[in-house]
Amino acid sequence: MIERQTQLNAYWNFIVNPVSFDSNDLKNLTRFYLPLIGVDSFSTYFQLLDSSETSYQINDLLDLLNISLTGFDDARKKLEATGLLNSYLDDRTLLFKLKKPLSRDDFFSDDLLSSFFFSVVGEERFQIIVDGTKKTFPNFSGIKLNANFYEAFGDLSLKKPKIDQSQFKKTKKSFPNIDADDFDFSIIEDNLKKYGVSETEISKEHNFIVSQHLIYGFSEEQILDLLANSLLIDKKTIEHSLFRQQINKLASKPRQQAEKRDDSDLSGQLSNDERQLVKAAQSLAPYQFLAQLKQVRGGIVTSSEQKNLEHLFDLGLAPDVINILTHQVIIGMESSNLPAPLSQAIADSFLQAKVKNAAEAILSIKSRQKKQNEKHNFKNGPLQKEKKIDYGTAEKVDNQIALDALAKYQHEKKNS
Repeated sequence: MIERQTQLNAYWNFIVNPVSFDSNDLKNLTRFYLPLIGVDSFSTYFQLLDSSETSYQINDLLDLLNISLTGFDDARKKLEATGLLNSYLDDRTLLFKLKKPLSRDDFFSDDLLSSFFFSVVGEERFQIIVDGTKKTFPNFSGIKLNANFYEAFGDLSLKKPKIDQSQFKKTKKSFPNIDADDFDFSIIEDNLKKYGVSETEISKEHNFIVSQHLIYGFSEEQILDLLANSLLIDKKTIEHSLFRQQINKLASKPRQQAEKRDDSDLSGQLSNDERQLVKAAQSLAPYQFLAQLKQVRGGIVTSSEQKNLEHLFDLGLAPDVINILTHQVIIGMESSNLPAPLSQAIADSFLQAKVKNAAEAILSIKSRQKKQNEKHNFKNGPLQKEKKIDYGTAEKVDNQIALDALAKYQHEKKNS
């Protein structure tokens, strides 16, 4: 950790350990922590959250936040004091490890935080938040007082950037149809037509339906059951939110054994454990694969992780490649969950390396790890263990536990 007397230098580099952050975290941070830490610390937290995929100098952060080095240092200390940040220093590089804000119950169970909050907001506001009550406001009509741009910022001399702004205009993207060898989409198509769904609507939903099979392992019959309960009869359209509400009822059920691809050209470059991992990655749907890895540690697949799996699939990764990515994060990097920023960073690496299957994914990770180890050795070793932004290698004991769990699941599936 940074010693209290350490004087920050604006030219030091910094890196940020990624953390998953959702709408509930935003509500908790705003409602409970903002009155305690102030707007500078609040802005610093989000700027660090947005800087988790690359490395900057502290100077860059000061420019983005529009604060002084002293102001940033004060903001950092408030984040650390309230449990939102851990800071580490190695030579001239800082590691900022962001932490999620506490939930409402955990926050008010903390004597120090709840007492501080009470002293800042006062008894009335404190009681309103604790009771979860909301003030009611009467209907209001009045004169609009909004300032225009130049009233707020003055008579600025602005330069237009030399870029083609048309590239930022939203255009409707069209993607080629996704196909799966072990899924007959014509069965889905014929049944949807019986419900009066048009060919245009079916074509529009093609990739969504096939992706549910590839991610969760649903059969044609299971997909039809889900569609029947998520079809808006009056509009003859599929409501995705209704579809997802039913997913957990079927996602844990086993799927048929997928056809194994021939990776024999690469198998000679893999260890026996890695070849077993490839087989598991090829035979389990990504949802089931993640569920098994998390079950080893007593966890469950969260809704944000489900959305993350779907996003990884939308990026163009094959299901077995997603499974290797998941294994790398949960086992190799010892993460308790599958955070979107980290998994998307690895996915980007796979896409750039044109990784097509599980074996190539493992080799890509090993190659990247070798290069990073050489770089770290050149710089006298890694920063600290807490950094964990590089692709780590799994400890053998953890890796074997995961493989045993996956093997057991496959065995039970065959006998069911």
